[in-house]
Amino acid sequence: MKKIELHITLQGQVLDTQGQALNRAVHDLGYEQVNDIRVGKVIYMTVDETDEATIHNVVNTLSEKLFANTVIEEYSFKILDDKENV
Repeated sequence: MKKIELHITLQGQVLDTQGQALNRAVHDLGYEQVNDIRVGKVIYMTVDETDEATIHNVVNTLSEKLFANTVIEEYSFKILDDKENV
């Protein structure tokens, strides 16, 4: 069984209104040195497989069919080591 950390973010050319709102709020708090905030989501899951090719296939298929809107979002994932498990 492997633990997966999946990151989903808006593609760079897509306007991130949530990130812009946070950017304004950060500046209102006096942190002018913080810029270009982008908001995304992280999904953790376990996959009951040991073969990395199978794991990649499962995660890619689920990401493209269910977790991410690939028209406006992009995703990446990593297989966590036992010591990285959250």
